[in-house]
Parts: sequence; structure tokens; C-alpha cells
Amino acid sequence: MSISEQYAMDVWRLRGHGVPEPPAPGTHEARILRAWWVARKEARKELGKGRSAGRGGEPSSAAPVNGPVAHRPPRGSARRA
Repeated sequence: MSISEQYAMDVWRLRGHGVPEPPAPGTHEARILRAWWVARKEARKELGKGRSAGRGGEPSSAAPVNGPVAHRPPRGSARRA
């Protein structure tokens, strides 16, 4: 069954019960993508305040210039006995 057939069946069933029908498939995607884009832009703006050190801006307190570096443990080859 395709998504349009399922939607048509759902609308028919809900109209019989007097319940408002759901939005058509794909009609709300633009709003969802816009909301995601706006939230991402705001988050990047907030997080970007601490990233100016490598881009020619002034170093911030969130990005240590000569501070300690956290190293990752070696990956993969060691096996447990």
C-alpha cells in the first residue's frame, strides 16, 4: 500500500468518527526543515563564540591556546586475554 492510499484510508476512517484529518504527506516537511535550520543556526552562533581562535579572531576562554591536550587511547590492535 502506498503512502497516498494509506492517507486516503485514514482520512476516510477519521471522517466517519468526526475527528479532524491529519495533514497530507509532505505538507509539513518544509516547516520542520525550517525549524531545524533556525535551531541549528542559533546553536552554531552560540557555539561559535568559543571557536574564534582558529579563524583569525581573538582567542576565547573556551579554546585554550597553549593548554593541555586530551589524547585518545590507541585503537584497535590490543586484545584482551
